[in-house]
Amino acid sequence: MKFYRNKKIEDLAERRLAELEQKLGQPVLPPIPMDAVGEQILGLNFLWEEIEELPGEIIFGALNPKARLVILNESRRAIFEDKPGLERSTKGHELGHWDLFIDKTSLDHPTLPGFDEGAFVRRRSGIGEVEVLKILKSCQEGEKLLSEIEARADEPDEARAVNRYAAALSMPESMIRAAAAKIDRTKWPPLYQLARKFDVTISALRVRLEQLGLLYLDKDGRLYESRDQAVGQASFGF
Repeated sequence: MKFYRNKKIEDLAERRLAELEQKLGQPVLPPIPMDAVGEQILGLNFLWEEIEELPGEIIFGALNPKARLVILNESRRAIFEDKPGLERSTKGHELGHWDLFIDKTSLDHPTLPGFDEGAFVRRRSGIGEVEVLKILKSCQEGEKLLSEIEARADEPDEARAVNRYAAALSMPESMIRAAAAKIDRTKWPPLYQLARKFDVTISALRVRLEQLGLLYLDKDGRLYESRDQAVGQASFGF
């Protein structure tokens, strides 16, 4: 199992975007072209195909490493269309799965029976077996799991690393910091505008801003530009 600290994940995502800019010969601007990152930098293709779901599961995407394919679940297309930014988050997770945890040198070698695949499980699809990150499964709200990016600790687990990679790729730190500096982060309408700019879900944006210390949401749902601001106002009785 590989373990990644947040900085290393952020650096890798930045490097992939720099490689894309060099290949395109122009700056990459939001919304980040996830398909271009996958196809032109990572050598992957994208395909819509039905993915097997067990009772109680919602699966948005999966990866077929040997075929170099990111699979989007055709049976959940209506949710993708109804939730702006969800498709981008799903693609980012699968790109992270590939970039961080797939051993490209062993793709053509058979897996030993009983081999522990860690945070990944297998499901059937129209093109054969695909790998699904366990955190992408849920009983009721798959989008929430997709957007719950661990913001505080450098936990050594695959799900946390893939979440961080998806966020760093779709919402690069330098771009988010520059954009956030121009809006009132204590108001929801400007945040929705920012979410549309980067084509991400509002929950994913909120967590990303918290991750970078650019936003804080207290237990009562009040927004502050930082945790320090929230603590400071609380000390004055606000």
